Amino acid sequence: MTETPSETPSGSRKRTLIVVAILVLFAVLLGVKLAAAPETRTGDLARPSMAQGDAVAEYDAALAAGKPVYVLFHSLTCVPCVEISEVVDVVVPEYSDTVTFVNAITDDPSGQELAARFSFEYIPTSFFVLPDGTVADSFTGVLSAEEMRARLDALVAR
Repeated sequence: MTETPSETPSGSRKRTLIVVAILVLFAVLLGVKLAAAPETRTGDLARPSMAQGDAVAEYDAALAAGKPVYVLFHSLTCVPCVEISEVVDVVVPEYSDTVTFVNAITDDPSGQELAARFSFEYIPTSFFVLPDGTVADSFTGVLSAEEMRARLDALVAR
């Protein structure tokens, strides 16, 4: 029978120190990598270029100003929401003088509060609202640029 030499206390300490040193080095490298990583911009892709603010206040201000309102209820994480946001980025600026755009992100408390005033089940959902607060039209899903223009033109013409 051969006996395995028992590990000495100093050998065990050395091994523990090496493992701790490797873990510390890994943590430092991970921290450096995360600090140097470029900021992700997924939120910008999903959010129309108009700044996100207080959706309730923006909606109420638009109605008080007597302007028609286009409200987009959406999320920053669903693919159709990103698609319609890209359409909004192109089309909505064309109507900035005649229609107020309200960006209601349903993941945001302000967007949730405004959503409670409307009746819908799925996102993205668009509402085309007359200056008196009456919903003239709504659509759930992704509108093409042409469809959005047609609905905004009809809203402005009323």
